[in-house]
Amino acid sequence: MKKWFQSWFDSPYYHILYKDRDNQEAEYFMDNLLEQIHLPINSSILDIACGKGRHSMFLADKGYHVTGIDLSEQSIEYCKQFERQSLEFYVHDMREIFRTNCYDVALNLFTSFGYFNSDHDNHLALRTASMSLKPGGYFILDFFNPNLIKSKTPQQHIKKVEGIDFSIYKYSDGNTIEKTIHFNDAGKDFKFTESVQIISKNTFLNHFNRVGLITKHIFGDYALNPFEEKSSERMIFITQKPQ
Repeated sequence: MKKWFQSWFDSPYYHILYKDRDNQEAEYFMDNLLEQIHLPINSSILDIACGKGRHSMFLADKGYHVTGIDLSEQSIEYCKQFERQSLEFYVHDMREIFRTNCYDVALNLFTSFGYFNSDHDNHLALRTASMSLKPGGYFILDFFNPNLIKSKTPQQHIKKVEGIDFSIYKYSDGNTIEKTIHFNDAGKDFKFTESVQIISKNTFLNHFNRVGLITKHIFGDYALNPFEEKSSERMIFITQKPQ
């Protein structure tokens, strides 16, 4: 049986529901990150769980050599049309070794983590990210702030996109943030689920330490303001592999 992320991310309805994601916000975030780590042009970047490649394409356009990987065959098939000398895409599971000692930066952005059922799988994903880096390379992970998101659940709303009414219910069961998505299209009812682990700041810090990454900064939003436990929207970790 497929995991929820394997079936949902390969569904055309996933791409319909999230078609209006803010590219300007993503590009603003990327520019801030690049300035923070002083990344030279022509550096190599691995975009882990790249989705439909919006960050990868933006970074390649800025002069970097970018590899995007994602478990979704549909997303990578879409991305392939944009490949060029400085931009490549592959179907790949982030828990498995891809390339070692190859990249100046590895990215995992916009809560593309916590999909698995165990800390062991999380550890494997972070270990392979660390292994992909050259000595001195940076791994950057962007995740929701669990303290804030738990205080904002449960939530329920309807989002209308392309004539489809998506009924969305988000709640916390204590260990995960669950989102159920119900809708009807062409007379057929559908239901999908998103389930993301609630992972604390200290748990991430312990994982980074175990895989040999040094945490340099923790930011709380895409403007890279300092992280505040109770009020920040995000946890953005900038970590570095020792020289």
